[in-house]
Amino acid sequence: MQPVLTSAAQRAADAATIERFGIPSFTLMETAGRGAADAIERKFGPARDKEIVFLCGKGNNGGDGLVVARLLYERGARVSVYALAEPANMTADAAHNWKLLKRIGRAEDSGRLELARCAAVDDRMRGADLYVDALLGTGLSKSLREPILGLVQFLNEMVRPVVALDVPTGLHADTGVVLGAAVKAQLTVTMGALKQGLLIGCGPDHTGRTEVVDIGVPGWILDDVQQKHSAVYLTDDVAVKAQLPVRPRTAHKYSAGTALVVGGSRHYVGAPVMASLAAARVGAGYVTCATSYEAQPIVAAKMIETVTVGLPMVAGGGLDPEGGGVVLEPHVTKCDALLVGPGLGRENGTRHFILKLLERTPVPTVVDADGLDAVGTVPGYIARHAQGRWILTPHEGEFRRLVDMDMTDRVRVARRAAQGWNCVLVLKGMPTLVAWPAGTVCICATGGRALATAGTGDILAGLCVGLLAQGLSPKWAAVCAVHLGGAAADRWAKRRAPSSMVATDMLAELPHAIAERFQ
Repeated sequence: MQPVLTSAAQRAADAATIERFGIPSFTLMETAGRGAADAIERKFGPARDKEIVFLCGKGNNGGDGLVVARLLYERGARVSVYALAEPANMTADAAHNWKLLKRIGRAEDSGRLELARCAAVDDRMRGADLYVDALLGTGLSKSLREPILGLVQFLNEMVRPVVALDVPTGLHADTGVVLGAAVKAQLTVTMGALKQGLLIGCGPDHTGRTEVVDIGVPGWILDDVQQKHSAVYLTDDVAVKAQLPVRPRTAHKYSAGTALVVGGSRHYVGAPVMASLAAARVGAGYVTCATSYEAQPIVAAKMIETVTVGLPMVAGGGLDPEGGGVVLEPHVTKCDALLVGPGLGRENGTRHFILKLLERTPVPTVVDADGLDAVGTVPGYIARHAQGRWILTPHEGEFRRLVDMDMTDRVRVARRAAQGWNCVLVLKGMPTLVAWPAGTVCICATGGRALATAGTGDILAGLCVGLLAQGLSPKWAAVCAVHLGGAAADRWAKRRAPSSMVATDMLAELPHAIAERFQ
């Protein structure tokens, strides 16, 4: 999967490349600028005769901008560069690139290259064909102040496209938080590797299209940095395809994976139906759905391919903890994976039933919805019983009820929770994160606005248990389930209005998405 770095990790990768691999920092900057210039022309066409304005800070981000300005000038653009600092106050590489720009200006090219110092918005900046934001890089941690704040606001007022180098100025590179204001770019060219803040928080609203430029950091250095700075990756089709089970020629329904879904009550019959159908659609050979006595006839009528089991109830509603366990025992013994929670309800009897079931079930288990509510009622319950076998699938509201953490940095809190609980955590949202007990966090690259509809979480839980039943480890079952579900939603959104999708449409799209992208 594609590595995603924090600002500190990228700095460490750059430093290691310079110190251990012997590539000078100036060469890294030149490579970064050349890659960015190429990306700009791919997106907006040849630079020749375009009027391009560059706003450059005093650091290495400004230095990258100066390299791009020189290269696009050499390709025929009319370039105006506005620097926030004199060369004496720039970093060494940025100052050197400023001097190079001054040297290449030729008398016969008068008007094609303008270099100026600016402390505020200048009317000469207006009317360009393209703007390049090279004001601040990945190190920003406080709210913007003048003059940069005014320049960011100016860029956001322009009707012409804006390109951001590395990270849009004003966006926190790790969390995606907007620090007062942030550039809204149509293209962001980021150096070396993706940055977390481009993918989470407000990042996707400010980056436009994102391209990663290979600046020459060796792969082994990236791997080393990832291990030392807690690895984060962006999911992709190649990695998911490599993990998906291939059904052998001699398979039968039991060898293809048996999944047990425990969910549903009188008012919530749809949740276990969608979860069970999702488990079957993703390849589980035999799916059983256990639900309350009163819900069982309705659930059975909606799923003719799935075995249903009625669970006894106590007077006043809720499942019977003891009687339900007896009825369910033979099905638990035979299953390869268990899903507990969708639509079960929150009565006291049901909560006790869930806790007893989880305590005595040794198979890999998905805990969703009302299952999460139950385990959250007992302090320390998850950490005592998960043992690396569980996948928890909370949305942000459910997660907040389980832990009291500041959610500003979703990657950090997801990692901490998965490590503390020794479980795989699927933190649903946009984007969805999958955190592994060892500390790795995977950011889902699929899915979008179409997923904002009731029932998609039930389908995700069903995909998780279906893949667990086929032998995937909890960490890979979660990654593949999230990526596949998002791919199915993306397929719908390419052909229809995203807001028109309902959860069961994902089930119809899933077989096509798998066939087209993962086989």
